[in-house]
Amino acid sequence: MESACPGCQKTQNAKNEGFKDPGGHTCRCKSRDQKIKIDDRIDQSAAAADSAVSDGDGHSQAGQIQNDLKSKIIRSIKDLPPVPQVVIKIQQMISDLNSDAKQLAEIIEADQAIAAKVLQMANSSFYGMSGKISSIRHASLILGYQTLGEIVTMAGTADLLDDKMPGYGYDAQDLWKHSLSVAFSSKMIAENQNQDQIHQAHTAGLIHDVGKIILDRHVLEIKEQIADYMSREEKTFLHAERHFFGFDHAEIAAEICRSWKIPETITLAIKCHHQPSLSGGDELSYILHMADYIAAMGGIGYDDDDALYELENGTMDFIGLTQQDVSNMMLKVIAAVDQF
Repeated sequence: MESACPGCQKTQNAKNEGFKDPGGHTCRCKSRDQKIKIDDRIDQSAAAADSAVSDGDGHSQAGQIQNDLKSKIIRSIKDLPPVPQVVIKIQQMISDLNSDAKQLAEIIEADQAIAAKVLQMANSSFYGMSGKISSIRHASLILGYQTLGEIVTMAGTADLLDDKMPGYGYDAQDLWKHSLSVAFSSKMIAENQNQDQIHQAHTAGLIHDVGKIILDRHVLEIKEQIADYMSREEKTFLHAERHFFGFDHAEIAAEICRSWKIPETITLAIKCHHQPSLSGGDELSYILHMADYIAAMGGIGYDDDDALYELENGTMDFIGLTQQDVSNMMLKVIAAVDQF
């Protein structure tokens, strides 16, 4: 297999002497007066984009490489396990003013696996109903329409968010716990900010980082380069994604949401959850950004670069929170996640 150096364009074969690493090769590039990494494992996309020359057509070359990689990743969304249909139907029902709790219960009961998880979660101490709820219909009466819908969404996404992610360095359940913490934080903020946003805020919090699931294998392939960049430049993982790929996990998460037919209001908030100022003043985007910050500062689930997490200027004023409010929410969220 042949690979071209992004600096000098020298073409080498994998059998050549210059190729020392079967996963990623090096070229003593005369145009850059240094060795350059040539990574074949991701079709040279991230590594070549990082190493592309900056003069001449270097920028257009790097941009094309990054666009190709993004297209490849978006195409691979079809390989991601689909969110259970019951979750999609519940989202649609809660948005329908003519639906009721009985219809909600019937949809949940039609999926036995989800129904079992819903009962387990509904009987957790978090909802104060330990062992008291015997059926989905009983849960709909005791917990209410909105709360039951939130539990269904949690039950439907639990398996998807539960795996290890070696690229990002997450152990099993790290993403799940962080997602729960953002969901709970989002709900708390919405309860104070806008009651109409509560369910959407909870759902957005649960799936806001789903883009990392599909991006993880690409991150793993250049993990050492990313770690070096973060250490050298004192940047977060988010900055590293944008530097090497030309996009971040939030953009990929928005594409996944569209493929799942998640409402556009939630999709927009997820896309902008690191930069809510790009949302055109969307309230849910700011709520989700603030909730992600609270979870990160609480060290829930993951985020080795918590100290570098950037809360966008004006977020707390936009939402109307004080630092004391944030501290109180953080303590409540930590206690809530511990019960799942």
